[in-house]
Amino acid sequence: MLTFRSLAVTVLLAATSVLAQQPQPLNVAPVPHDPLELANGPVQVAETPQARSAAIDLLQKANQNADLRTPGTAPWTLRASFNASGPVLYTGSGEMEETWLAPDTLRWSVRVSDFSLTRTIFHGAAFDDRAIAFIPMRVHMLRDALFWPITVELRPLIRTATANWKGKEVTCILLSGPQAEATPTPGRRWYEKEYCIDPKSGLLQVWSEAPGIFVLYDYDDAAVFHGHIMPRAISIVEGGNQVLGARVESFGASVTSPDSFKPTQRAVAQGPMLSAAMRFPQVVRVAPGAWAIQPVIVHAILDEEGKVLDAELVENTGEALSKSALDIVKRGSYLPSRDRRGPLQREAFINVRFVSQ
Repeated sequence: MLTFRSLAVTVLLAATSVLAQQPQPLNVAPVPHDPLELANGPVQVAETPQARSAAIDLLQKANQNADLRTPGTAPWTLRASFNASGPVLYTGSGEMEETWLAPDTLRWSVRVSDFSLTRTIFHGAAFDDRAIAFIPMRVHMLRDALFWPITVELRPLIRTATANWKGKEVTCILLSGPQAEATPTPGRRWYEKEYCIDPKSGLLQVWSEAPGIFVLYDYDDAAVFHGHIMPRAISIVEGGNQVLGARVESFGASVTSPDSFKPTQRAVAQGPMLSAAMRFPQVVRVAPGAWAIQPVIVHAILDEEGKVLDAELVENTGEALSKSALDIVKRGSYLPSRDRRGPLQREAFINVRFVSQ
């Protein structure tokens, strides 16, 4: 049984992406069972050029469908409603709308609880309708799920599994760092991200950035525009609980004039930009004991200085252990990350690993 005497926290100054993590020790605790975890059986390593190409081609097909901002795409407007919940800031019902005219000209607005924002990018210059320092976690998650769910870095280790989702066969692609162990060990590992795709349609069905959190896409009555098939509904589940449910109300052609995006005198400089989700480990050393290394994944929002703005547990693996992990992250300070274009808000999945001294 774990004890928490004399906790000493060591933050690994390692790469901040799951794809750069080192392989885990053999005595690591297993990933907890979750009914939404589809890669729970046999897994194959994509070890030949043909196998890697097939997996990457499937990821590319799903990515091209989800990428609504490709240069040359016809102008569009998307409207969505959503309901956010969980132990984070700004929950309740909300709406979001985005109009995209070109890569350097777009506008999006959002409202949830007492937070609201309209951001305009006009010929590459970005402006907000009010000064803000923080965009709510659930808004960040929704935009990730809608506009950039698939991010693949160079030379990942690729493992694949075949699964069944809603009566259809899907291919689940598990990605991790190039130094991870290339073995067909059954089931998913703590440091793998997962994309489950329908190989016939090429549509992303389930995206899981970390074990315990799943983004589910429902294409019944899908919204279609210029070949892009948008899910009508999106659900995000953490630890068995739905924390975000969204519906794409409309998605179609925009007739908005670019001149209407010119900033007014009331516009202010753009607040924090949103980055794609990242993963990194944090080690906590505790008193010796006969137990396996136990990871606990904490979902957090970080500012450009590395300060934690909001945080929650992805999945409880034990009341005392999970609470300790959450408290450690909330008190922590992480590597800063700056962007020449302005302040940066980062979504992070921090793999807090309790290890014996």
